[in-house]
Amino acid sequence: MAKDLDGAQLWVSNSHIGGHNIQIGYAVGDVNVTIEAEAGGERSIFPRSYIADQMIRECSKRREILRRAPGITQEQARLSSEFDLDDPDGLISLGPGGVVALSGPMGAGKSDVANLWLANRCREFAADDSKPLPLWITARNIDSGLESWITGIVDSLTLARVGVSLVVDGVDETSKGAQLVEECQILSARWPKSRVLITGRSGAFADHVECVHLESWSEDTAFEMIRKVTGSSRVHPHNYPPQIVEAVRRPLFAMLVVSIYGASENLPKTSAALIQHCALRSLGRSSGAWREFFPLLRRIAAYSVANDGNVALSEVGGEAIRHSLQETRLVVFSEHKVSFTLSLFEQWFAAEALLQGEVNLEDVLSDLASFAKWRYVLALSMQTGSADHIDKIMIALTEWNPGAAAWVVREGVESPFVNNGPFRELPGWKTVASRLHRATASWCNGIGRLATVVTPLDAGKNATDHLKLHLAVEDAGMKFSFAWEQGGSGSKKIFHLSNLQELVRKGLSVGFSPAPAGDAWVWGWTVRQIQQGLEANLPSALHLHAPPGGVIETEYIWAVVYALLRRSSFLNTEPIRVEELKALVRGLQEKAREHGPVDDYAYQYGAKRTITRLDLVLVGEWLHRQVDDQLTPPWPSVDVSRPSSGWVWNFYTPERLLELTRFVYARALDAYAEMMSTLFQNFSYSLNRSSLLPATLKGSLHTGQGDSYGHGPVLDYCLLPLAYTETGQSNVDISIAQSKAVRMPQEYEKYEPVLRRFHIDNPERAPFAFHGWTQTALRVWESRPATNIAFRWIWSDLRSLGLVTHLPRDLE
Repeated sequence: MAKDLDGAQLWVSNSHIGGHNIQIGYAVGDVNVTIEAEAGGERSIFPRSYIADQMIRECSKRREILRRAPGITQEQARLSSEFDLDDPDGLISLGPGGVVALSGPMGAGKSDVANLWLANRCREFAADDSKPLPLWITARNIDSGLESWITGIVDSLTLARVGVSLVVDGVDETSKGAQLVEECQILSARWPKSRVLITGRSGAFADHVECVHLESWSEDTAFEMIRKVTGSSRVHPHNYPPQIVEAVRRPLFAMLVVSIYGASENLPKTSAALIQHCALRSLGRSSGAWREFFPLLRRIAAYSVANDGNVALSEVGGEAIRHSLQETRLVVFSEHKVSFTLSLFEQWFAAEALLQGEVNLEDVLSDLASFAKWRYVLALSMQTGSADHIDKIMIALTEWNPGAAAWVVREGVESPFVNNGPFRELPGWKTVASRLHRATASWCNGIGRLATVVTPLDAGKNATDHLKLHLAVEDAGMKFSFAWEQGGSGSKKIFHLSNLQELVRKGLSVGFSPAPAGDAWVWGWTVRQIQQGLEANLPSALHLHAPPGGVIETEYIWAVVYALLRRSSFLNTEPIRVEELKALVRGLQEKAREHGPVDDYAYQYGAKRTITRLDLVLVGEWLHRQVDDQLTPPWPSVDVSRPSSGWVWNFYTPERLLELTRFVYARALDAYAEMMSTLFQNFSYSLNRSSLLPATLKGSLHTGQGDSYGHGPVLDYCLLPLAYTETGQSNVDISIAQSKAVRMPQEYEKYEPVLRRFHIDNPERAPFAFHGWTQTALRVWESRPATNIAFRWIWSDLRSLGLVTHLPRDLE
């Protein structure tokens, strides 16, 4: 019977049964496993039910390793299983050809739930020979690409006949995460009987990936589990600090609390301190001296992070370290490689290596591809380092790439370790002021021209020399007052805020803030100041920083001109006489001068727009640059004189509507490029869409049917990066859709290989390049349509970094 298996191989496990490699193959219509004792040895044959049972055991073993890694006993792990998710299939609805990402913060139990889901697939596999083959792979173990890995162990006939039920675990733990997600989608499209479940942290997946977010436990459930596993009825939330109460709503952190229950040491007060406590206790369990293994584990962790988890024993001490390190339960060994049982421990030890100066920060920040490997470590270092260490890392990071720095602050200060108090007493005002000034100055140096939008700093000024801070900490140290000022060169940078009324009389805005907890609070605080500045000022500042003659300036000027001429609709594209418009502007400027030298004078002209003195100056300068006697609005004009209804799109034939759409979106790409070359120049590829440009905007226009808003035109599109990024020019390729049905998701599949290849060729762009298809109601009739579209793009990019939180408002 073994002879019948020749050439019928289906799958090779990345695990073992009884210490032997396994193979599964078809034999007489069933799936069997052969276990080869040694090279050229005898083979034994087992039925499908046997191999399914072994796979289920593997799922259980992986879950036990994850649960016991924090240091709990086998019996405690068994008791904790009573709180398993009852129905993973109810949470993860995944049919043939589907790809679903299971997301959640560190410690939420993603791998645990994925193992439960795969165990159910194993049971189906045992009962029905038409079901896909269950398969588990850790993302870090895929070296040569997912497709190569799959096709190397599963033949194409089997993939076509039944497919695979695949779990790809931990895509956030490898720098190839975005690429792996795309490969999973390609796999399911090519072999549509397959289904793929991906696990990763929240924020690791693009918008076009279907995500199921794993919710945290309720506080009641978390403490019920802790009481059950510890056997103590006296465990209640009021026994623990607020941050620990929040943390234990994630199963892994609940296990960490269980592991130290009853210990004589002082209870950790933060999530990061809890990780540290458990890691050091694990070291203390080993027979060797923990001081010997602590630097070794830091070295293993740093090497693992830098090399996507591929750590050969020969690189970190050889076979001599195996036995002693096994006792810690912090690492596991596979053949001649070593890895951490939990990514949480790996990242903590790597953060310690970074904070101890054992990792060169310049190497970490050498490019975005290197940053991608270290970003979660950098975020964790925000929780574990001292104030001096944190400031050193963050100052270097903000001045290197402010977008990357914002991501680290978002992940490290606010999530996953939520800072929910209690507030603590601040040090003296000089210490607080010095940290705030250094942090804000580094942000200003990092964000470049954007600093004039979010701070009082004038253009061209050096933040360190000219940004002044007045600050006072109350006697109780529970809050502080502050005021920023643009100062002259050579004066003091930091002042005690002693006379509040005098500062107010000078026109300075005085703010008040409670004293947040944690040594990294300064960086979260400064990001919130940037958020407030961007949300309040960016919409009105875009045209003031735009290149002369560009899309942003031109659209703004035309919006003002239409308001001056009292043209209520942009459907009116009649030419405008330059001299008449100049005369109108001069007349309004005379009225402004009669009003007196008041900076905020504004002339209400028309119902929708306020014309400022600066607007009149900008229009006057623009008119002075014109060479023709008449000006015609640059957008395509209407071509239906008697539309069937008053909806704006009915004034255009489908062909003219397509022309207008192409025109506006081509200019939107130019407007986005203008923003990237001015205000956001220093963000490099950390803004999502900037990582894809130059690109072709590929789309389908549904021209709309009927006379209601819900039946108006719809545009589906995606950005496809051009192959030649050095000389390419962004362009649009939009066509009229041939059917009413929205088909962009299916169309998008054929472009995924292009995007995958692009990120392989441009690894420095991959960390922030989340791409997908967009469906939107057509909005090309606004007063500044291209600028509005580009503004919403860049706002979305900023929001993904945590630099804005609100939804954008339309530009006027």
